[in-house]
Amino acid sequence: MSFTIVTNNKKVFNVYRETDEVVLLENESIERVLLEAYKCILKGHKLLSDPIISNIENSNNPFKSIIVSKNFTTENLISLNLIKGALNISKKLPNTSIEELSPETIEEYKFIDLSLLINGIKELKNLNL
Repeated sequence: MSFTIVTNNKKVFNVYRETDEVVLLENESIERVLLEAYKCILKGHKLLSDPIISNIENSNNPFKSIIVSKNFTTENLISLNLIKGALNISKKLPNTSIEELSPETIEEYKFIDLSLLINGIKELKNLNL
């Protein structure tokens, strides 16, 4: 399975940097992560994980990790529409500042994002993508 992870989560970077390609946008917003994934899709990469925040409870999480294919594809219109929708949604979400959060909350949010990513990668492996 060949993919790239786009993230603003240093914990994700530390877990996957030895085995996979990771684009770390440290201290950047979710919108910036989505924009980087959007650039990848415009180049012809395919979105391999859902970029939309998975639930209301996670909408305050300032960390986001997105999986895109390393390979190019000509059929990425669905990916393009998904990432555009996610960008529109991200503009309506609360802009949680990391500086306002306790260290414990930051670690919890990083762990939630990492867990979502791990589950997404497991699903991809099950689908043989």
